Amino acid sequence: MTTYLYVGSSTDRQDIGEQAQALVNKYPYDIVVREPNADPGEKPKLNRLLKRLKSGDRLIVHDISRLGRSISAAAKISGQLAAQGVMLVVDNLEFACNPAVDIYTLIASAAQMDKDLLTDRQAIGIAKAKAKGKYKGRKAISPSVVKKARALIAKGIKKKDVARQLNIGESTLYKYLAARRD
Repeated sequence: MTTYLYVGSSTDRQDIGEQAQALVNKYPYDIVVREPNADPGEKPKLNRLLKRLKSGDRLIVHDISRLGRSISAAAKISGQLAAQGVMLVVDNLEFACNPAVDIYTLIASAAQMDKDLLTDRQAIGIAKAKAKGKYKGRKAISPSVVKKARALIAKGIKKKDVARQLNIGESTLYKYLAARRD
């Protein structure tokens, strides 16, 4: 079993030295991985570390934001670690629950439930608007545009470029091409 301390920052204002020292003072460790000023979306050292972790290893981070810039990204990584048998310790969450992974599951579940409820509320709103005749969906593309698209495609132009040229979405173009021929 190896214990890794991961400290990182996404801005110049965050001091990874302080993060590292706080973790080193509190936890026994084998390896410290430092990633200063990483682009929030790109954390190459963290990604390499996540690939290296094995069952029985322990990963310690100071803050949840070190794993990802959204709770869903952090929850995804936490789920992957749990599936691998890696223990995750988030220093500033240890007081909330132990193991800390449970809090991510709870938060991710709440976020998914909120998303589902939003989708349901949207569908109800659309149904009400349709019943009142106020919602009719998007306007259909005229048959002449579809005919022009077919002609351009027949000339060998890529569908992506045809959609861009005709100012319609690529998926919309595919939908109309799949429909009956004019």
